[in-house]
Parts: sequence; C-alpha cells; structure tokens
Amino acid sequence: MKTKRFAILAVILGIAFSVSAQDVMNEPKYGADSANCVTKLSIYREYYKQWEAAKFAPESVSKEMISAWREVFLTGPRASQYTYTNGEKILDYLIRQNPKDKDAYIDTLCMLMDTRAKYFPTDPKTGASQVANIMGRKGLLIYTYNKNRYEEAYNVLKNAVALDASQLQGAYIDAYFKSTIDMVNNNKEEKMTIINVYQELSEVLDDNIKVLAENVAQLSEARATAEESNDTEAIAGFDKQIEKNEKNININKGVKNNIDNLFQPYASCDDLVKVFAAKMAETPDDINLLKRITTILDKKECTDSKLFLDASKQLYELEPSPEAAYNIGIKLFKDGKNGEAAKYFEQATSATNNDRVYRAYRNLAYCYLNMGAYGKCRDAARRAAAVDPTAGEPYILIGTAYASSANSFSDSKFGGKEVYWVAVDKFAKAASIDPSVAGRANGLAASYRQHFPTTETIFFNDFAEGQSYTVGGWIGETTTIRAAK
Repeated sequence: MKTKRFAILAVILGIAFSVSAQDVMNEPKYGADSANCVTKLSIYREYYKQWEAAKFAPESVSKEMISAWREVFLTGPRASQYTYTNGEKILDYLIRQNPKDKDAYIDTLCMLMDTRAKYFPTDPKTGASQVANIMGRKGLLIYTYNKNRYEEAYNVLKNAVALDASQLQGAYIDAYFKSTIDMVNNNKEEKMTIINVYQELSEVLDDNIKVLAENVAQLSEARATAEESNDTEAIAGFDKQIEKNEKNININKGVKNNIDNLFQPYASCDDLVKVFAAKMAETPDDINLLKRITTILDKKECTDSKLFLDASKQLYELEPSPEAAYNIGIKLFKDGKNGEAAKYFEQATSATNNDRVYRAYRNLAYCYLNMGAYGKCRDAARRAAAVDPTAGEPYILIGTAYASSANSFSDSKFGGKEVYWVAVDKFAKAASIDPSVAGRANGLAASYRQHFPTTETIFFNDFAEGQSYTVGGWIGETTTIRAAK
C-alpha cells in the first residue's frame, strides 16, 4: 500500500523535494525558469477562477489547471501563497474523486502544508507568524479526511498548540480534542491526557473569547466616535469588524461547549476523583498537578469531594495564591460560611486566569446575596460582567438582589413594586447576551412580572405605562413603567 501511495505522490509532485535543503530566502521567487513559472501560474489561475465561478463543480475541473498548478508548486514554491490555498481546493477534489487513493493525496496535502509553512512562515499581509495556524489546519485536514489517521493528526495538532495556541481556529481545537480521545480509546495515551488537554484547550478558548470581547468593546467605542462625526464609511467598517469578532466569539463558545460535551464521559466526579487521587498520591507536592485537580473539579462541580478540599489545602499551604484562595472559598461557600468564603474570593479576584477572576467575582456576589448585602452583591456582579461581557449570570445576580430588596422600598409610591421593573430589566439583559442562562432568566422575569404594580395603581399615582421612572435608594436606576399582566 505504501509503495502505491508514494508512486502516486511521484506522479503528482515529482521527486523534487530536495528543495528542503536549500536556503529559501535565496531562491528566485519564480524559480530557475521564471518565464515558464509565470506562464503556468497565469494558466492555472485563469482555469481556477472559472472553476471557482462554477462553485467548484467537479465537472468543471480542468486537467490543464491541475497540471499547471503542479508545475508552479514544483518550480516556483515562493511564487504565491495562492499556490497553497488553491492547492488545498484542488487536492480536496482529487481526494473526493479518488477514494481508493485517498491516503496518497492526503500525504500530498501534508507536503503542501509543510511547504507553505516553509516558504510563507509569516502572513504576507500582516507580517505575523502563521506556522502554528498552518500546522493546525494540516492536522484538521488529516483528521477530516481520514479518522483512522487520528494519531498523525493528534501529533500535528499537539505541536501546533505548542507553537502558538492563539493562532488556532476553533475547528482545529475541536479536531485536537477529538483525536486526543481517539488516542486514549485506542490505548495510545493514558486517560489523564484527556484531562490535561481539556484544561489546556479550555484556557485557550477562554483567552480567545476574552481577546475578542475586548476587541468588540474597543471597536464599539471607536464606532460611537465615528457616529458622533457622522462618518458613515467608518461606521460601516466598524460594524463589519464587530460582526466578525462577535461571530468568532460564538464559534469559540460553540467549540467550548462541544469539548465540554465530549469530555462528559470522562468527567464524572467519580472518574475524575479516581484518576486525580492516584496522581496526587504519587506526587502530593506537585503544584501544577494540584492546580489542575482543583481547577477541573471546580469546573465540573465536583467540589464536595474530600479530594477537592485536600488538594485545595495542600495547594494553599505550598503556594498561597489567588487560585488557591479561590478553592478554599469554594469549600467554605459550599458549607454555607458566606462571610469567610467572601474573604477568600476577594483574594481570588487578583488571579491571572481570566475565567477564574470571573468566577471569583461571581461567587463573591453570591456570598453577598446570601448575606443580604445587596449593594456589595451588585458591585461584585458588575465586576464579573466587566471581566466577561458575554456572561449573563452577573445580571441574574443583580436582578435577584434588586428583587430581594423590594421590602426596603415599601414606603415608596408603588410600595416597593417598582423594584421589580429594574429586576426584570436585568433578567432580560441576561437572556439577551447569554443563551446558556436564557431559560432561567426568562423564567425569573415571568415570575416577577406578576408583582408589577397594577394598572390602577399606576394611574392613581399620576403615571402611565411606557413612561420613564427612576427607582431611588441604593438602586438609582431608570426604567420603564409597566403593569402586571
């Protein structure tokens, strides 16, 4: 089989890969025979455009296009990055049209990606490194075309992450985690590998979402400035960039949700505790292991276990830190010791991990809510929302704090029922920005709408539905008057 595969490779590419020994920077852009390369480049590109116009229909493929493209790739690998991006499409066609020789064409595709990384290690447009991104795509394509080559895809994707995880697109991360699971299921990696890779990729996705959200915030500010000067062209440009960033946020969230689901069979509390307990017994003073144990047990809500408490205490003793304080806070919170837990969550807000900072502020808000310190609850929830603008739970916390304080407004014109207007506003905000909490937020909103003032109460206080109204006291927010339905 391998002999046949390499015979096909020889037909496709020739045996001309001694190029790898040359100094690419000293090679002529269009190769030794530049006139021939430029001619072939023009021919294949013209046929390619026709094929593209035909929406890449198989019947519209030209043999002349494939032949000319191959000539350009072999004789002028520095000629254009299009040689590689177009080449992917050509090889995709060949893979799908020749299933018996699929693996040989996949090998060719791997050579294509390696050569692209060699000759175009940086993006010609931005000057930024793109090797990790190219290798990530290589791993994705191997896995996509032949799941049986999962080990090869796993190693390529693992190296791509090690090169620069920030370059990897969501689809690459998804393929890496799936190939990791394949490795474990086929006894080529231990179960702990899934846990390690899961944590690593979760952090990558969290960082991606954070950066994208910050970009959206900056672009929105710039757009507001452009709007003030009525610069319609700039506004349109910012809208396009904002839309692109928001789309990428949703893609990263989707991938995160997917790897969470894939992790579930390996993430029961019993399974995790069993695996981690054995590891901790081997190396009880391994700080990195203790961090991994406490982080994943917290994320998977396995914090009732004795292992979580033991690992948290051990970590705090070995390395007092915001992260360790967070874990102690979790256990105290679970035990109903809100005041003590709040002190540890305060320390945890200075953590370096963005997701951990968000959780610390969110949990701090829960502590204050349980203690009846509603103003402090709102402050902590607002800080959580600032860390993760895409999260809806902070607004549920604020809405709940507002609703819980209604009795303290009993002397107002509406007997405190106006507080439910601002509470429902927050629940609506939560539902609008975060689908994961929309059901809970909408349920709370529906429940509290029943406590709105009646139409008669609104009328006899000389107000009308739809008017603006400022709820005073510690809340100090303006809302819209609505009647109970």
